[in-house]
Amino acid sequence: MGGSLMSAGMELIGTESSAARFAGLQLTAVGASVARNADAGGALLSDITLPIYPFYVRVRLQAAHPVTARLSVSSAARLATVMTSGSRPRVDWRETLVTGAPVLHSPQWRLPSSTCPPPCGGSFAQHNAGLVIYSASAGTDYDLRRTLAHESVHLAQQTRDAVLAAIPASDAALERLGPGGRALSRFLVVDVFMPLRFIDEGELRVRGGPRRSSWYETEARAFAPGGELR
Repeated sequence: MGGSLMSAGMELIGTESSAARFAGLQLTAVGASVARNADAGGALLSDITLPIYPFYVRVRLQAAHPVTARLSVSSAARLATVMTSGSRPRVDWRETLVTGAPVLHSPQWRLPSSTCPPPCGGSFAQHNAGLVIYSASAGTDYDLRRTLAHESVHLAQQTRDAVLAAIPASDAALERLGPGGRALSRFLVVDVFMPLRFIDEGELRVRGGPRRSSWYETEARAFAPGGELR
């Protein structure tokens, strides 16, 4: 069931409809939560994580505080880094609201990218740690809606990995620190352990080939094929 919900969420994002982007991200998160709960032997909807980056909203209806929010350390760090960079991107508030994560508009014509060196000249858009940034050329050389759909599938992949592994790993690590760590876990998620992402990176390095041939990119193009030009 969890896998079907995650797939359905990415399918929604892949429709390229702005109205479906937020719902698709949340459905992916619900599917990952269901899969995690089932693996732990709990009720399927007992502990649901919904991302509104840079926060994770946790819903536990039987808890004393049924709805809580925790800051994603990786997303917050990435957002701070990009916003204080020399390029000075601006927040696209409309796209941010319909995506469920910060969407920034860079004044650069193309974004610097190690996976798209000259003569490619850079990428139209990028996703990293719960943040999407698009270049000045994203709405001219290529359709912005299609580009953001593709990057939003990457956002859903990030969410899947976080809910299935990074959040439980963060909770377990902070728990081992004692009362101070448990107090921190009420407000922060140290979401750095992303095994699916690590496997994707490792497999590509071992096999070789362009970034476009990685598992994450192949999956993203399968759900949002319109965003394949990078």
